[in-house]
Amino acid sequence: MKLNNLFYIFTFFFLLFNSCRQEIPINKVSSELKIGLSDDSTEVILSKVPLYMIEELRSDSLKNTEWINFFAIYKDTSDQELRDFQSALKGTYTIADKMIRFKPTIEFKPGVSYFARCYTKILLRKPEDIITTRKLFTTGDFIEFKFSSGK
Repeated sequence: MKLNNLFYIFTFFFLLFNSCRQEIPINKVSSELKIGLSDDSTEVILSKVPLYMIEELRSDSLKNTEWINFFAIYKDTSDQELRDFQSALKGTYTIADKMIRFKPTIEFKPGVSYFARCYTKILLRKPEDIITTRKLFTTGDFIEFKFSSGK
């Protein structure tokens, strides 16, 4: 009878410790995303975009105003407070393979600094990740890439 009780006590503590342990989800998506310039410096490329996002973006017909809520390019300024209040550059977005390309309407000017942002807060989370972690904002707000066109 004591051996039987010992088994139940061991099982109880085993379940208790393993059920209370929470794994911190590592959101690899935002760390895998890469922003860069094309070889000829005419386009900004967001690469290593997850397939489920590519499929969702292809199924939606997004307007330019909707694209900039996810991936936008701005002219850089020295005033850090004004950076967040600038208008995004206008251009065209195309989806190919696991990348999104942005080509501005007016070409990048040589010697002028720009920055690209991909807003990763909610858009890079799968719905099932949000349900299991019960957290909406585990990733950073955005990833940023600073560049200047050197044509």
